[in-house]
Amino acid sequence: MKTVNLEMEQLQMMVRQYDAKPKRIGKKGIIYTRVSSSEQAENNGSLEVQMNYCNEFAKRNQIPVMEYFGGTYESAKSDGRKEFQRMLSYVRKNKEITYIIVFNYDRFSRTGAAAAQLSEDLRKDYGIIVKSVTQDIDTSNASGRLQENMFHLMNNYDNQSKSDRTTINTREVMLKGYWPYATPFGYENLNYKQRACFHEYVITEEGKQLKKAFALKAEGKLNNKEIVAYLKARGATITEKNFRLIFSNPFYAGFVTGKLLEGKLIKGHHPPLIDLKTFLKANNVLQQYPNVGKPKIFKHDEVPLKTFVKDEISNQPLTGYITKNNWYYKTKKTAIPINVKAEKLNSLFRNYLSSFEYKKEYQLKLKKLLNEKLKERLFQTIEESKNLKKKITEKESQLEKVEEKFMNDSISKDLYEKYTMKYKEELSNLKADLGKYNMNGSNLEIAVEKCLSIAQNVSSTWVTASYDNKQRLQQLIFPEGVMYDKKNEAVRTLRTNSLFASITPLVRVLEKNKKGDSIKNRQKSSSVPRTGIEPALPCDNQILSLARLPIPPSGHFELGCNITVLI
Repeated sequence: MKTVNLEMEQLQMMVRQYDAKPKRIGKKGIIYTRVSSSEQAENNGSLEVQMNYCNEFAKRNQIPVMEYFGGTYESAKSDGRKEFQRMLSYVRKNKEITYIIVFNYDRFSRTGAAAAQLSEDLRKDYGIIVKSVTQDIDTSNASGRLQENMFHLMNNYDNQSKSDRTTINTREVMLKGYWPYATPFGYENLNYKQRACFHEYVITEEGKQLKKAFALKAEGKLNNKEIVAYLKARGATITEKNFRLIFSNPFYAGFVTGKLLEGKLIKGHHPPLIDLKTFLKANNVLQQYPNVGKPKIFKHDEVPLKTFVKDEISNQPLTGYITKNNWYYKTKKTAIPINVKAEKLNSLFRNYLSSFEYKKEYQLKLKKLLNEKLKERLFQTIEESKNLKKKITEKESQLEKVEEKFMNDSISKDLYEKYTMKYKEELSNLKADLGKYNMNGSNLEIAVEKCLSIAQNVSSTWVTASYDNKQRLQQLIFPEGVMYDKKNEAVRTLRTNSLFASITPLVRVLEKNKKGDSIKNRQKSSSVPRTGIEPALPCDNQILSLARLPIPPSGHFELGCNITVLI
């Protein structure tokens, strides 16, 4: 018997190499707060509210806070924020940190798929979890991660919708002759904190020198480099790089224009620096060197899929180029070069989009089936919730017994502290698991209706949309882009928005029912597939969370409709 026990101990020592090793050695956290503008930071008290809620969350969940980050204004449209990067550097290096606590996921980032990927990388590579105070979900399982990823995507979509509304308002302001952007070189805005219609521009000393420089350029006596040196010597510093941008700006001749006005000239309310005749004469001289300082155009309607589509073999994104008036997509520096006519790949993608379309006669039935399947999946976890409540009750009873034993001097203080900490941590984890079931699906039907409205004519909607709206529609349906299979001349994707991915199999259900099969029987064998931001998998328990899906009028893709569905 002793020999057998010894052999088992030796075997146990050998397999310890397979024991799971935690990435983090502590259960501590940091708090990150931010607002988007200096006005918000100074006036609306949001930072203080965020800090109070985050501190209360940490205290309630027994998470020691090691450091505070943010506390200032940083736009979340990109993840290159200075304070945000300082925070990421800190948590990656400090192995005691397990939690990044934020008031809301949009305080962490609004970059959509990039934010979801960053959160996933932090979790997988470092064992760090992003915890939202107002959206407390469990990201240790696929359902919770799906919910978090959908929050990131919809935060990004909400940001884009706000941007669209801002664009419309800015255009209207410019059409009235007001300049809504940064004050041009050579001017001072006396009311820069006011709305554009109240701005008051005056010409500065630098502006007076710039006026002389316009005259010098119009006379053709000095080249660009010499004029830059002339201005610098008189305290008006510009560079050769921005020389053309300044000298070709009609603002100096008293006009307002820009991309939003599509080149239309509007008489401005500001004082002109020079007369129109001198401005045109100076620019005629500039035209002798048409390529100097000319900005590169990145958005071309002919290649809306560039960087969105990747080569299936090399996984490299396709870029766009034009030759002999024909547009193409290609890969750069790959072992097997890919070169495909833009018209051809665009057509393949459009056909791929059409796979989500359906006959109008199926709309009501699709809506009913989709809602039934999503609701069924939403409430499949009720039994697990009951089991968790039972475990919580048992754990609370164990904690009470430990406290009772300590009060009766049956156990030492060390044992009391050891088991109290253990049971409290287990209780906290169980309650966090239970929290994910406190969901509200009241607006689910609205989200389904909007998805079906987009899908019905999605291919033609994509064709007629602007470049920017094409990009947003692509990202909405395929958050991680599309792969191009050159050999088989096909496009495919591994991940698709959950609602859109559900349409095709349900259409097959309806079509087979039309031929004689019962819907009830077909539903049993055709579950809505599990897709979305998670990899495509066989259908199982999945919680779907959607928000702000756009509903387009016929043939038009509109991004301004806000419907929130919180599940």
